[in-house]
Amino acid sequence: MAKQRRPPNRRTAAAKPAAKRRAAPRTAEKSTRRRAISKTSSNRRAPRPSASSPNRGPVVKIRETYARAVRLYEKGLRALQRNNYDGAAAIFQQILEKFSEERELCERAQLYLNVCERGTGAQAISPKSIDERILAATVALNHRDVDRVLSLLQTVPLSHPKQDHVQYMLALVHALRDDSEMAIEHLGKAIALNPDNRVQAKQEPDFDSIRKTQVFIDALKTP
Repeated sequence: MAKQRRPPNRRTAAAKPAAKRRAAPRTAEKSTRRRAISKTSSNRRAPRPSASSPNRGPVVKIRETYARAVRLYEKGLRALQRNNYDGAAAIFQQILEKFSEERELCERAQLYLNVCERGTGAQAISPKSIDERILAATVALNHRDVDRVLSLLQTVPLSHPKQDHVQYMLALVHALRDDSEMAIEHLGKAIALNPDNRVQAKQEPDFDSIRKTQVFIDALKTP
């Protein structure tokens, strides 16, 4: 007689898919936790910016120091242009004492300090070097002493032909003497050496006597 097979337990068969379905969320939950832990670990490993890492602080500090020195230097120039030799000398001396690390600016301040000393009559020494002559000519130009400017600069363009500042001063002097031809000649050389002189000449009141001439207008045209 053949044995009868027992029917499969429906509860057991039905329970297996349910168990699988219940296991799926746990697996997903574990996977999510692993990713979260991985992210946390990577965040912990990421190096934080160190407080001692190099930044632009020192650069900004240097620039601020230089800016203060330049402002003081320009203040001294304005005092010198007003013939306030004592006030200008005090400012230039202050630059030498407080901003000694700015070598180029201190060299200029020292030259102007020498000009201030000559202006106050402390020393009646004629300028010797090219730089001293240029500075003395600048002071003479501020006084509108055109003859002295010419005497100081008459040989400078020959020995230093690339000094655009000298050419520009000579253009101013000849303009003040109503010599438009020589003024334009030196102005053209100054602009050729430094195109910024074109912009400065447009705003220069000392060129008013020749400003409306065609040669002056042509000289200021941008090539």
